[in-house]
Amino acid sequence: KTIPDAMWITLLNLSGECPLAHYSSIGKVIVSIIGLFATAVFGVPIGILGAGFEELVTSEYEDSPDEDANVDPALDGPGFR
Repeated sequence: KTIPDAMWITLLNLSGECPLAHYSSIGKVIVSIIGLFATAVFGVPIGILGAGFEELVTSEYEDSPDEDANVDPALDGPGFR
């Protein structure tokens, strides 16, 4: 129907509620807080884990030896790369 109605259904889905009943104004506020809190509870740890994984991958990539170090000098000429 309207954008606020769509936002309300989205907040209900985030909080795990089923939109089968009519909610009072205070109920909408409580469910909105629960939905935002639930998003923060899952979003913050996922961001921290993602940043740690990125740091691990970056450090592994930087610590790996270069491929150029294992090239035979006899093959290091034009046409061989």
